[in-house]
Amino acid sequence: MPTAPTPKTVNDQRLALINKSSALAYKPLDAEAIDRARRILDGITTADAAYAELDVKYAAG
Repeated sequence: MPTAPTPKTVNDQRLALINKSSALAYKPLDAEAIDRARRILDGITTADAAYAELDVKYAAG
């Protein structure tokens, strides 16, 4: 009987889908964006906190 996928496996699959979708849209993700997405999927950070990181990054110019 197959075992249920672990949350890590599911999040890895979701991250791969996000990364592939971005690449197909001709906007490949950099390592920082992939890390940010992984932290959201893993529950380490919230989407609001990730947006705040982007605000700081791009406001600094």
